[in-house]
Amino acid sequence: MRRVLIVDDELPIINGLSLLFKRYFQAGYAVVGTARSGREAIEKAKALSPEIILMDVQMPGITGLEVIRELSQEGGVKAFILVTAYERFDIAREALSMGVCDYLLKPVSKERLEVALRAASSYLDRVQLLNERELEFKDREQRLVPLVKTAFFVMARQKRGRQPAGAPPDFALFREMLRLPGDMGIMGIASFSPTDGNVSAIYEHFCSVLQYKTVALAGPLEDMRHCAWFLPLKNEAEASQQLAEFLAVLQAAFSSQLATGEIRLSYGQPEKLEALWRSWEAAVRSFAEISSSAAGVLVPPWAAPEHPAPLREENAASAVDTQIHDEIVVGHFAMAGQALEKMLLALDHSDSLQRDVFYRIIAVLSFAASKLAGGGVLSDKAYREFMDFSDLDRLWADGALKLFASKVRTRFQVLEERAAAVGAYSPFVVRALQYIENHYQEPISLESAAEAIGISAGHLTRLMSDELKRGFARTLIEYRMQKAKELLKKPNISVREVSRLCGYPDANYFARLFRRLTGHTPREYAARMLKGENTDE
Repeated sequence: MRRVLIVDDELPIINGLSLLFKRYFQAGYAVVGTARSGREAIEKAKALSPEIILMDVQMPGITGLEVIRELSQEGGVKAFILVTAYERFDIAREALSMGVCDYLLKPVSKERLEVALRAASSYLDRVQLLNERELEFKDREQRLVPLVKTAFFVMARQKRGRQPAGAPPDFALFREMLRLPGDMGIMGIASFSPTDGNVSAIYEHFCSVLQYKTVALAGPLEDMRHCAWFLPLKNEAEASQQLAEFLAVLQAAFSSQLATGEIRLSYGQPEKLEALWRSWEAAVRSFAEISSSAAGVLVPPWAAPEHPAPLREENAASAVDTQIHDEIVVGHFAMAGQALEKMLLALDHSDSLQRDVFYRIIAVLSFAASKLAGGGVLSDKAYREFMDFSDLDRLWADGALKLFASKVRTRFQVLEERAAAVGAYSPFVVRALQYIENHYQEPISLESAAEAIGISAGHLTRLMSDELKRGFARTLIEYRMQKAKELLKKPNISVREVSRLCGYPDANYFARLFRRLTGHTPREYAARMLKGENTDE
């Protein structure tokens, strides 16, 4: 039941509209209040929380448009329908720019009011859907943060090859998802050797302090002895001050442990995100010097001279990771896939599960996906779905290495195929396709797409006609119809819902268009799919 507020300075208009609602629309709408001035409308809207407001344009004092501006700034979802005695284009244009759903002329007929209410309800439904999707996305993003953070620490420690000119930043994804304040930082190491032997407890306390009292990040506990940490920096000029403040927090929280050597810290110099490996190498050298001069302190295997084998293994792993990174940067996904295969084949000969290998593989998939998303090849939705690695995490935890490797190959092959599919298209056409994929549920047009990607509508039309052999409108329709077919495979979904999800507010128009393009009505198509018939042959 939609809550409605009627605002008009003329009592007969209020009574007439109230009567229309009572006679024809009481099943879906309830008039919760009326107002006869702009000021009263603002007060009633705040008190009654209506969803739909029928607003008179011209009222003494505060006008209808001014009321809409005020209520829009207050927050909360509201759909506005303007009611006026005069048809003025300038008012209608301004109202539409403010998000008003419809524009009614007095006297208001039952038929026009019905159309306006449908538009307002559709708007409210869409806002609710967008809010639900936003919450879903935020929830999924939060569940991905631990994996992304660990992948960040893996990539931050890998030495980078030389990037070609114009290559996108390697760490754009991590900066966005981890909400880093700048493009610089310091890498460090924290080692733990508590007298009671409870490394997990002191590590968890260390992570808690970093999370709630600083902006720094703590990496996973490695070998039950140490972890990496990262202090993001706003800029180089404030690096010394930010580092001093960070160390002061740690000194206050762990004064006794630092004094007795239960916790030891080392860190490198400030570096750009793309060159954090330099800061990491400096931290390792510093940590090796601190460790070798203090009896009883465990030395990380990569820094200890008595462990040459792990050192060689890490150097070899770094070479493979660097090769994959460099191939992805220049767009050679096939070559990157061959290098990734070396990592996967090594799993068949592994006697133990090294978690670092898992994070290296996740880092490869994350970087490859971000490269394609940044280039317009992957849509926002496809990118978010790809970045859900929970299935891979479960397979690894269960020790199902063969199935894990198979899943990774399939994941990377998807990226490889997407990269190859758009390889012949110009950047503007790729962005236009991504725009359609991101916004096909909205009332988009050639003009809106051209404006969004920074090109004239005529130029975009020529490019799409030359490269795709079809224009923007036809490409949009075909994409929407393909999405409609996917939705119609779901049981118990209505044609109206499919129409709305595919960007067609008018379900009848959608059904006619679907039949003209496929030869079947949506219901016929759904019924055939339910029987297992391939209607696309």
